[in-house]
Amino acid sequence: MNIDPSLTWIVIPTYNRCHDLVECLHSVQTLQGGPFPLLIVDNASTDQTITEIQANFPNAKIIRLNENKGAAQAANIGFEYALQHGAKHILRLDSDTIVAPDFLIELLCEAGKDPQVGILTGKIFYYDEPTKIWSLGAFQKKLDLGAIEFARGKQDGPQFDHPQNVDFAWATGMLLAKSVLEATGGFDPSFFVYYEEADLCYRAREHGFLIRSIPKAKMWHKIGQSSRNSWIASQWARSKMIYFRKHSHGLHKILLVGYAYFYAIIHAIKQTKQGGNRGPFISALKGLNQGLIHPLQ
Repeated sequence: MNIDPSLTWIVIPTYNRCHDLVECLHSVQTLQGGPFPLLIVDNASTDQTITEIQANFPNAKIIRLNENKGAAQAANIGFEYALQHGAKHILRLDSDTIVAPDFLIELLCEAGKDPQVGILTGKIFYYDEPTKIWSLGAFQKKLDLGAIEFARGKQDGPQFDHPQNVDFAWATGMLLAKSVLEATGGFDPSFFVYYEEADLCYRAREHGFLIRSIPKAKMWHKIGQSSRNSWIASQWARSKMIYFRKHSHGLHKILLVGYAYFYAIIHAIKQTKQGGNRGPFISALKGLNQGLIHPLQ
């Protein structure tokens, strides 16, 4: 398959992740079929991100925002710029990832087979445990709209080598077709951080697009889910509530709103060490309240 690299852009939103971003970009430079146009959208970082990128990656385009607009909005700004400059596909990467040399080629080859496939993801491993799978995409739970990760935490093996359609791909590393971005408008900026890709995938499927997992496309992620503080707790809960409200109706919505508060209380009582409220209960409660009154788009 002949691939014109000028038609596939790589967009990486970042905020104060200089060291991780530099390591990510070194792996991006090894991508087969390139060089691909590279765009860094910096959310007003206060570390050495800008100077390091300018010094070591002079071909990277940088959009410097004057304030932290959040992961979703920063990505959208990058998407808009790439589309205006001819992008047919956009690889959205987290700045704390490493990609295999054939990662993007594998996704692009699959993308060329079926125009109905609007979003693709690969096999994402834990950075610190490079043969343990973090995600191969996920399926949606019907009741609480959550994600079922069928491969998370499992050692890689031939049983995880089969491409398949999934319900969710994570913004950690997702290839987006121009058509799906035009149909959905990209990420909903209501999600400052967290749940923005789940929301996008949900809306993409409503527009008739398929989401496909391609295990041959491999990457590694420095997982941040163990981080727990007031800000994370508030933002996680806020985004969860917005997501519940957007994608439920009637009695289901009432049940999900109640479930969100019940879940927060139970995990506060249990003092869950992983997942749960992702920080202090009061911060999570404030986030839920903010998400409950946030205008929906």
